Amino acid sequence: HITASGNISGSSTSTFTIGGNATIGGDIDLEGDIDVNGTSNLDAVDIDGTFRMDGSTFDINATDAFTVDSVGLSIDNDGTAVNITNTSDAAGEDFTIALAGATDSSLIISSTGTGADAIDIGTSAGSIDIDSADNITIDAVDEIIVTTTSADGHIALVSAHTAGQAVHIDANANAGSILDIDAGILDL
Repeated sequence: HITASGNISGSSTSTFTIGGNATIGGDIDLEGDIDVNGTSNLDAVDIDGTFRMDGSTFDINATDAFTVDSVGLSIDNDGTAVNITNTSDAAGEDFTIALAGATDSSLIISSTGTGADAIDIGTSAGSIDIDSADNITIDAVDEIIVTTTSADGHIALVSAHTAGQAVHIDANANAGSILDIDAGILDL
């Protein structure tokens, strides 16, 4: 067991081996590698080199911002459910997932799940807003259903196209294909 209230510093040739628990009230400044196999409670760590932690569980609690900057980032989980949650307590505390940079790159959300909700996007109070700078394409190998269930809800297909085909409904894949429109009042 090591307890230190001051600073612990070392060079690239120094070796620190801790077999038990380490409680350090000061700073640790290392230029080499650090390998932690036990339990560590560190106030500040500045590491130039490789940082490797091996253990069954890791609990990171930050009372302020938590920042990860990297050239490449991979987070992999296996065999259990995962969640990333932001609990806001004031307006404007948005949760942003973004791809930055004007390059031929994509933000991809994919699922190999077999359930009816393999990808589920929902809100319990607010709305869903989808904006694209250019095209939106929806393809499905089976049904596409758009439904509103409220008595005052409506579905609007609106085009601002000023020349040529503004709205196109194609139900002519076969001679038996049917375009069925049911309405209490049909206004064309």
